[in-house]
Parts: sequence; structure tokens; C-alpha cells
Amino acid sequence: MNSFYHNYKGYGIHPSECLIHTNVIDDITHICFEDRGIGTSVTNASEQLATEIVDKLELDMSKCKFYERYPQYTTATIDNITYTWNNNIASNPEWRVCNDPFSTIFY
Repeated sequence: MNSFYHNYKGYGIHPSECLIHTNVIDDITHICFEDRGIGTSVTNASEQLATEIVDKLELDMSKCKFYERYPQYTTATIDNITYTWNNNIASNPEWRVCNDPFSTIFY
């Protein structure tokens, strides 16, 4: 697994930071946005983060799975996020509690 800090402008003006975890399993890149409580939440910046990370890492969005987690909460879970992609821009995020067995790689 690879992890790195990612700085972004939440809501276009607020300095924000999250931790990005990636892991490639069976030709699928699993990407987890981990909220750090700095600036705009990963939930509210979800489409922006997905778009930025796919571009930054030069990934094929059709071969990616996205997740988010908030480790600062005692009932932390991992949610799976799906997007609609148009011209390499993510939109219309949908969250579901993750039942993907690969999500355990982010704990």
C-alpha cells in the first residue's frame, strides 16, 4: 500500500488536507480518502478529490475503486464511493457502507 498527504482547496478557498491510500489488487487501483479534520471534509470534497487523484496518478478511472474513512470517530467505517465520470471529471457521488473485502487493507 502507498500513502501520501494530499493538499487541496476545499470549497475553492479553504486549505485542506487528507491522507490518500492506494493499493493495486488484480489490476484495480483501490483509493481511500482518509479525513484528517483539516479544512473541507473528504465527503464534501469527494468529487474534487477523485478527479485530482486520478489525474495526479494518471489512472484509468474505470479501473479504480474509491473509499473514504474517518478514523477519528470511534465507530469509524469505510464507505465505498461510486461516481459518474464525464470528460475525466467525477460527479454524482454515491456512498454505501463498504462490504468490499479489499477495504480491510485500509485499516
